[in-house]
Amino acid sequence: MRPADVTLHVAVGVSSVVLTVLGAVILKKLLAKEKIPKKWRKIGTVEDLIIYPVKSAKGINADRLFVTEKGVKEIEKRDNSIELRDRSFLIYTSKDREVRTARQLPKSVTIGIQAAENGIILSAPNKIDLYLSLPRTKNDIKVTFGNEAFWCTDCGEVVAKWLSDYLLNKSEGLRLGYGDGSQERNVLKDHKKWAAHYTNMDNSMAGIFSDLAALHLINKSTIDDLNSRLGAEQKVSIKNFRPNVFVEGPEAFDEDNWEHVKIGDVVTKVCLECLRCIQSTVSENGEMSKEREPLKTLEKYRKSDGPFKYGRMGIYLRVLKIGKIRKGDAIYVPEKINQ
Repeated sequence: MRPADVTLHVAVGVSSVVLTVLGAVILKKLLAKEKIPKKWRKIGTVEDLIIYPVKSAKGINADRLFVTEKGVKEIEKRDNSIELRDRSFLIYTSKDREVRTARQLPKSVTIGIQAAENGIILSAPNKIDLYLSLPRTKNDIKVTFGNEAFWCTDCGEVVAKWLSDYLLNKSEGLRLGYGDGSQERNVLKDHKKWAAHYTNMDNSMAGIFSDLAALHLINKSTIDDLNSRLGAEQKVSIKNFRPNVFVEGPEAFDEDNWEHVKIGDVVTKVCLECLRCIQSTVSENGEMSKEREPLKTLEKYRKSDGPFKYGRMGIYLRVLKIGKIRKGDAIYVPEKINQ
């Protein structure tokens, strides 16, 4: 055999091996691909849609949103303002670089945000509005949120002073970080106890800076049931629970039985129940309930049987099929559910 023939023979052999390996990988991915139910039944409609661009700050009600695998974002802007994305900004401490939410800073829920040309505008009671140009993405700042680390881009000194002054009454101490969604998260590794119990958890479910999953849904009847057990001065609204999708139609806690949810053309899979923390006791005025309500009542009759014995309300969803959702869209679950 001539040298040229030997080279060609080896090249073909190597190519065959590579193609075989690639074929096996592709086949494995295809086999592992989530099966989407074919038959659905309508159970309700979308009552409201909310996006929270700054983690633990005020939400923005929307008529329509685009659902990506990393959360919802604004769509079809008719001006030159940026498209805001859910939980794409976070507040962290200057010294230790620890994420701060309304759990530690209840007043953060009163901070408003709106899109502007090439940036955002932050507002707060008795504060002058602040325009912030969207920073060039570096993802060079590592911040910690419990057992997990996030990578973000710092938004500068001016907004750091603005936040510190409003939330701490100090000239420094807090900073604002931005994430563009390019950083991958490993929730299975960083939240092992959760993943061991909630077997539908998957790394692809994580949002940019969301607690766990990219999409959060709550049922109106579920909140009504909770309110029926609370005193007149303790009533709550969806603002206490900060979902992206607010559903009307299903019976209270019917979402406990769902495996998949279809909203318009968007298809999702239920990953786990949403366990409620102390943030649910923070009012829209930034005041934390001294009686720990509604958390105290929720824990009495809705305590999780998982590794964390918190009250549960709402569900976290993993996005299987992206697309647009609108207020008034029908909500579906597979026909087999509850049948």
